[in-house]
Amino acid sequence: MGRMLKISVIIPVYRESGLLSEVLNILLNQNIGRNIYEVIVIIDEPTKCSLDILRKYDNEIKFIINKKRVGKANALNEAVRQSSGNILLFLDSDIMIPYDKFYLKKIIEEMEDTDILDIKKEVIKNSFLSRMTYYEYVGFNIGSWFVSKFVGKCPAVNGSAFAIRKDVLTSLKGFRRVITEDLDIAMRAFLKNYKFKYTKQVIVYNYVHSNWKKWIIQRKRWSIGCALWFKEWYRDIFKICIRHPSTYILSLFFLFPSIVLVLLYLFIPKLLIHKLFSLIFLLLAVKLNFILPVLWLSTISIDFVKSSLASILSFISFSIIFFILSKKLDFKFKLHEFLIYYFFYSFLGLFIMVAALINIFFFDKEAEKIISDWKI
Repeated sequence: MGRMLKISVIIPVYRESGLLSEVLNILLNQNIGRNIYEVIVIIDEPTKCSLDILRKYDNEIKFIINKKRVGKANALNEAVRQSSGNILLFLDSDIMIPYDKFYLKKIIEEMEDTDILDIKKEVIKNSFLSRMTYYEYVGFNIGSWFVSKFVGKCPAVNGSAFAIRKDVLTSLKGFRRVITEDLDIAMRAFLKNYKFKYTKQVIVYNYVHSNWKKWIIQRKRWSIGCALWFKEWYRDIFKICIRHPSTYILSLFFLFPSIVLVLLYLFIPKLLIHKLFSLIFLLLAVKLNFILPVLWLSTISIDFVKSSLASILSFISFSIIFFILSKKLDFKFKLHEFLIYYFFYSFLGLFIMVAALINIFFFDKEAEKIISDWKI
């Protein structure tokens, strides 16, 4: 490249973060010159703990303090205005980065041939719920890698850790005040034909909720945000899927594997199953030399057989696909965990998402009540 790249690391914090001090220590010990990078932490409604961190690192890190909560989008835009880098790396306050002195150097190198960089995200397994969320994030990563490899543009990005060129973000006029500001910025970048890339060479570790109540509140917020995003952009989303149906529809299946199970159940023909099992029972009757009520047995069991067959087929196929792609992206895969994720967690996530879509498309006033207390 003709000019030297400088990276600005931006970390938005609401009140405080138990991981912030450790992340800052890693960032301050990078094996690149301090003239090549800067770290900006912007804190809404800081607690005493956050102010203590500010005093500790005040000479090395730029802190922006908002006594009142301004919301994530406003906070990010303010940090961008005060940044001096031509690459912006956004890190949420609930993630951890590895102890790698070349971490920022790797990101700069990865950004040389792209406009937006999605970073590998791996959930720390410290509870049953986090073990389920782990595979959800594997699906996010697979979908992102898949789109990056075959299209080179992506209408969505997981905002917990990603990088973008500052001139690209400026051309998009920054973050908008929406719940899912990461999906929104990715969609607008997609429509402007900016290049997208996924990398597994750089990683962040995500700490997720272990409490079901907090998890449901978070998923409800995310789902409402995604539904609002879909309502605004659905025409463009349909056009995108028409242009690249295999890539984007397959990516959707990676995000919600239970969709495959539902589709198989709906579209496997009953008549085919009925004939198949009638034949099996008839052969058994002849072979074992006694009469079975073939049609009666096959008729009353047809729905059970249909759902069981759909479940087995979809689980086997997705287990194989997830195993292969998990290994390719250096994720661990345990069949018993994936089984619970596939038949329980994924269905629950899909249900929450469908409920959010119904709320947004058919009950606007109710949706407004849901988001009225969220500062965006």
